[in-house]
Amino acid sequence: MLNKIKFFALIGFALAIVLNSCDTNSTNPTDNEKQPKPQPISNLQATSIDNNTIKLMYDLSPSETNALFQDYQLVVTPGTYAPVVITKGNNLVQLTNLDEGTIYTISIVARYTNDSVSTPVSIEWSPATRFELNNNDALIRVYESASDLGSGLRLFSPAPDNAPRTYTVANGANWDLGLYTKDSKLVFGSATKIDYKYPTMPAPTQMLDEVFNTNSLNELFDSNAMNAGARDSKYAETTFDLTSPTYTNNLVFYVRKYEPGNTRYNYAKVLVKKNPNGAGYLQGSSPNRYIEMQISYQKTPDVPFAKVGSNNNSK
Repeated sequence: MLNKIKFFALIGFALAIVLNSCDTNSTNPTDNEKQPKPQPISNLQATSIDNNTIKLMYDLSPSETNALFQDYQLVVTPGTYAPVVITKGNNLVQLTNLDEGTIYTISIVARYTNDSVSTPVSIEWSPATRFELNNNDALIRVYESASDLGSGLRLFSPAPDNAPRTYTVANGANWDLGLYTKDSKLVFGSATKIDYKYPTMPAPTQMLDEVFNTNSLNELFDSNAMNAGARDSKYAETTFDLTSPTYTNNLVFYVRKYEPGNTRYNYAKVLVKKNPNGAGYLQGSSPNRYIEMQISYQKTPDVPFAKVGSNNNSK
């Protein structure tokens, strides 16, 4: 009996060794799920710097205070853009070598040192051409009604100009936007809605009913397309009174129009500069006072700069 007991004891001991060995080498299928994961970034926004550059801004992950926090990783598709590693604490990123007219999906995840990552946050965006000079390589200006100089602006004049261009009333058919200064009015907006007697009427140009006070086009970040949601129905041929007390800084107007022969909109952001030497937006001396502008123009039709990613945690 004693020998049988010893035999079964040895069998049990050997089995215990085998089981312990299996436990040591096995992987619990829920181990990865139990790994702590960082929280994602939020409020991802972008702006177009020029025809191949996008700048991003976002709110940092709340998990940056965790000792496991490592960094962020940004991925751009389509194309062969290499993943970008973003250091902790950095919430401004500039991407270059992109193509105007291509809508890129840009996704960012937060990463821990244990190889776990947050839910990705995405935005879709395309760069746009920036104009600070007109077709004559001069500053972009439109002039008051009393001036013999051009009071109308074409957002983009194709070859050979390939730039914005100012026109007089005699060439009103080429106007997209215009300036009207008479009877203490300072009216800026769609050429079809300004009180000039054109030999030939301009084509329609629509403006969003919202005006943005900002320092520069580089600081006008957005998470939504220029025609996203309710915005699409808020474009119209309209004008704005630049003497409004609500306008206190440089102003940006969202604009869209059909270029000749097209049935899809081209989109633009038009910045009107505040007079740096005084009140209001008119600069210079009468009768040749003017407003000065910069333009971000998307040359590819039906690309409203941005679209919202399906998993964007924007505020």
